[in-house]
Order: sequence, then structure tokens, then C-alpha cells
Amino acid sequence: MGTVAWACLSMQAHGAEASTSDPADELHKLEGILALPVYGDGRTAGPSKHEQDLERAPAAVVVRTGGEIRSQGYRTLAEVLDSIPGLYTQYDRAYVYGGARGINRPGDFTSRLLVLVDGVRINDPLYDGAPIGREFPLDIDLIDRVEFVPGAGSALYGSSAVLGVVNIITRTAAQLSGWRGVGEVGTSLNRRLGLTWGGELGNARVLAGWATEMRPGQNLYFPEFDTPQDNHGVAERNDGETTNKAFLKVRWTDFSVTGAWSQRDKHLPTASYGTVFNTADVWTDRYAFVSANYLSRLDERQEVELRTGIEQYAFRSSSIYGPRDTPSNGTEADDARAWSGEARYTWLGFAQHRLTLGFEFQRNARQSILLQTVDPIPQTLTDFNVSSARRAVYLSDEWQIAPEWLLVLGARGDRRLDGRSTTSPRVAVLWTPTPEWTLKAMQGSAFREPNAFERLYSDGTQRPNPALKVETLDSREFVATWRASPSFTFESSLYAFQIRDLVELTTDDTNTNVFGNRGSVKSRGMDLTGTYVWPAGSQLRASWSRQSARDATTGAMLSGSPAHLVKLTWTVRTSVPGMVFGVNARGVGSRLSRDGDKLNGYATLNLNMTYAPLGRNWSIGVSVYNVTDERHLDPVGPEHVQEAVQQDGRQVRLQLTRAF
Repeated sequence: MGTVAWACLSMQAHGAEASTSDPADELHKLEGILALPVYGDGRTAGPSKHEQDLERAPAAVVVRTGGEIRSQGYRTLAEVLDSIPGLYTQYDRAYVYGGARGINRPGDFTSRLLVLVDGVRINDPLYDGAPIGREFPLDIDLIDRVEFVPGAGSALYGSSAVLGVVNIITRTAAQLSGWRGVGEVGTSLNRRLGLTWGGELGNARVLAGWATEMRPGQNLYFPEFDTPQDNHGVAERNDGETTNKAFLKVRWTDFSVTGAWSQRDKHLPTASYGTVFNTADVWTDRYAFVSANYLSRLDERQEVELRTGIEQYAFRSSSIYGPRDTPSNGTEADDARAWSGEARYTWLGFAQHRLTLGFEFQRNARQSILLQTVDPIPQTLTDFNVSSARRAVYLSDEWQIAPEWLLVLGARGDRRLDGRSTTSPRVAVLWTPTPEWTLKAMQGSAFREPNAFERLYSDGTQRPNPALKVETLDSREFVATWRASPSFTFESSLYAFQIRDLVELTTDDTNTNVFGNRGSVKSRGMDLTGTYVWPAGSQLRASWSRQSARDATTGAMLSGSPAHLVKLTWTVRTSVPGMVFGVNARGVGSRLSRDGDKLNGYATLNLNMTYAPLGRNWSIGVSVYNVTDERHLDPVGPEHVQEAVQQDGRQVRLQLTRAF
């Protein structure tokens, strides 16, 4: 039985004792339990598109609850993902890129991870990119939990669900009832304001949120540009960032509507894509989506869910290109708009079976990029506006063969954007020989279609390649979970997969960047995770990941792929009601740059303290990030002159929250 379930049963078993204790103490204990990671609580939707106990999920699902996110002081979705075994991130001062199990290729905008918000796909329709940095359209305070389902997910989700699926579940009006404001200030005059309201309007339950963040940036030194004409390699105040986000969720009876809008303005200091160093280079990302959902249980054996939605993505930039003595001013305008929908029917009519039949479509009504120089000589470098569509049907069966055996079978047929078809099967066998042990064996396939940017984009440094092939993945995985006691859980995962026709950004013989199909790569490794929870609610979790991602032909290690990942998270609940300390550390092994140079491994340590006194309408948080002031290098793609970019040192944050 999972930790949370055991804790709740323990409270019930001691009901008489609890009834005579201090209500404030009991509330403190309950808050501690609710903030714990979820084990076996029936609250995951990613692996099978319905809520189920994690122990019955056909994958090594990892959950980070909202309580843990806030206790550890995570500021972005990327920081949450960095706490998950097998995941790692890289930052090139433009975007944060997510890697999984040794795969994070140059030029990829995290398109091999599928990101969902309440089950709705938010990878944009132009780059298929998953926003995980500050461009992620939701404020971190609106997240109730993050579910990560590693491995091939195309049998249910189609393209981009190659290395895993990230499902973000948003908070409810009941969780954020009334008005609530938050203010932050930090290093380099970083500041953030947020405001939420949750309540009832007629028969509807409504949650609305708004947040803005300003990060002025700092002077950064790049040795590749250390010349007098380039300010001796110092980019002055060219790393600033501003974000604005709005969110609305309305629910009544069987219907719900969710919408979000965000805009992020980022100043780039790295002179990528041939821009002039230490000049204004501003990138703007705008994202918006609206999704409507209807869920109805027809009877005890039948359930129907319908969803439709529209999403829009826009990118704008204004940059100075070319030699410093004869520069050109250039602009880029990208636009994408897509309409999608899904119909899902579940039938429990067969004994010991759960059958799910679904249909899904996505219509990309607009996919356009206009890149041009405006002076001194107007010139169009890229100008395309295309449309495309994909549709799919999938079937899944969860068959309880015996009390201790569960068989999961599934397949999905996709009509791809290029008009061709792909079939993605999966099979999983789950065995629970004793209440303490659960063993899972999974095999599946996945695919990713080349996106419009990879096929059609060109500029002075990059040429198009419309002949790109679809990349495919075949994987196998074995998971063992041991619940040694109600307090201690240990999980191990062994995996191996091969990706064929891998798409990545390379440099050809003319020193021009182009996306191409690399060939095949293989990755194998294991994740080990142990979690211990004290009766008062404190928790210690440690994980170690060993991964080996190599070229299938040459055997060479892939660039940007760390062989080792070590992660530790400690949440300490003190004797002071409402005071929680969070400690998280991360060790990343050495990696190779794109030219094969070795980048040293590194370790970072973050500390967070939150104090929310019981019965009060305010709370305070203090965070110190990168306590040891570690200045490691992250590898970057060939669009940069640099092989690697140095990361931020120590940062401090003060946060105040008040309910009205």
C-alpha cells in the first residue's frame, strides 16, 4: 500500500486519540501528509489516460506534488523536472532544453518530450517544442502536481511522446479559494508578482490567476568574443527576461473549460545565428490555448470523454546580423495555430477488462515563418506558410488475468502530417507476488515527425531539408518496486531503446547548419530511487541514474549526454507548526560538447525555508540557489559560436504570500 494511503489509514485507526488532541497539531500533520509525494493514491492520468493507482500503471511513473514543489522552492517546470530520475536540462541563455535517458540533441526544442496541461497537449504546432523554462504558459503556483511517465508513449499520445510524457495537473478553486497574492524579490533585482482568485460564480467553480516576472539580467563574459571591438567579450545587460501569464479554469457539472495566455521577452547575450555581439537581440514567445472538456459516466460500465481546443503560438525577434562594420537589421515573425479534439469511450462490460477506444485529431491551420532583413538591403530569407493535419485511432485493454497479474495491451494508428501512416503498439505485464513487491515489464514503440522548422527554415547560417524522415523508437523496460515498510520504498528501472533516423542539427561541408537524419542511436541504463518518510511528514529521497547513449554504428558517446545523475531531496518538517525546510542537491556527470571536448561534471545545492503559521493568512519563504556558487558549463548547439555556455552562480530569493 502507498505511503499516503497508509498514513490516512493510520489516522483512522487512531481516531479516538486524534479526537482528544489539539486540532492545530492534527491540521499540521494533515498538511504534512498532503504535501508528500504520491504513491498508490489513484491520481495519475498519464500512462493510460485515466486515473489509476500508480502501482497499476504500465510505466515507472514519477510524481512531484504541489506541496513538494513549494517546499523545495522550485521556480520553473524545468527545476521540477531536474528532480526526476533520468531527466536533465541544459540552458543556452535562450531556452531550457530537456533531456531524458541520455538523449538531448542539438537544435531540438525538447520535442521528444510531450508536455500536457490537464491532459491537453501544449507542444507548439510549429517547432513541436515543449516549453519547460520561464516560457511555460502556467505560473508555478498554479501547479497541483507534475506526473512524468518515462518511455515510449506514442501508443496513446502519438508524435513527440518518444522519451516520455509530462502531465501537469492544475490546482482547483477549492485549493486556492478567495484572493491570494504573492511577491518575490531576489538577486540582480529579480522580482515577481502573482494574484489568484478561486470561488464560485453561480453553479460554476472558477480559478483565475495572473503573474508577472522581471529579471533585469547581468553582465556576462564570453571568451569567444574577447576583442576590443566586441567590448572584450562582455555582453552588458543583454540577458534580461520578462514574463506575463494569465490563467482561467471554469468547471460545472460534467463540463470544464481551461485557458491560458503567456508572453515572454528574452534578451539574448550569446550572438547566436550570426548576430552581432553585444547588440540588442530580443526574442518574444507568445502562447495561448483554450480547451473544453466533457466527461460523463453513462453507467457503472461506460464512460465517455470529449475534448476540443485551439492553441496559438507566435514568435517575434528583432536582431542585428553580419559583420560589425556592415551590419543588417533583421526581423522574424513566426505564427502557428492549431485546432485539436479527442473522443474517448471506456467500457467495462467484459469481466476483468477495461477497454478504451479513442479518436484524436489535430489540424494545423497555420504554420508560418517570415525571416527578412529590413535594411540596408531588404531581403527575404525564409517565407513559408503551410498547413497540415494528423488524426489517429487508438485502443487499449487492461486485463486483470489473476489477482496478482495485470496485462496491458494497446496500439495506435496515426495518419501523419505527411499523409503516411504509423502504427505504435505497446504491451506491459505487471506482477504483484506479495503486497511488498510489484514487478513490471514493458515494451513499446514511438515516433516523432520532423516539424516545419526543421524541414523548411533557412537563413544565412542554415539551409532547409524537406526530405527529412520520421524518427522511430523501440524500447524495453523492467521495473521493480519494493515497499519494505510503510516508511521506505525502493524502485529500480532497467531500460534499453534504439532510435532510428534521429533528427538533429549538424554542420555540412560548406559550414552551413542543416537538420539531417543521423542514423541510429542506442541508449541503455538504469534508475535507482529510494524514499523514506518519517511519521511526522519529513521525507528523504535519493536517486542515481546510469545512462549510456551512443551512436549505434560507431559506438561513440553522444554529445551533451551525462553518464551519471545523482539527485537528493530532503523535506524537513520542524516542531514549529507551518515551518518547512527543503534541501535539494543534484550531481551531473561529465558531458561532451558538440566537437567532442569534455565538459566537467558538477554538483549544485539549493536550500529553501517556508513558514506558514497556522491560523494566519500569510506565509514567507527564503531560498538560496546554487549555495556553493558552482559555475558549470552547459553544451550548446551549432547555432552558437560557443561550444558551451556558463551557468548562473549563487542566487537568493525572498517570497511573501498573503490571502485576502
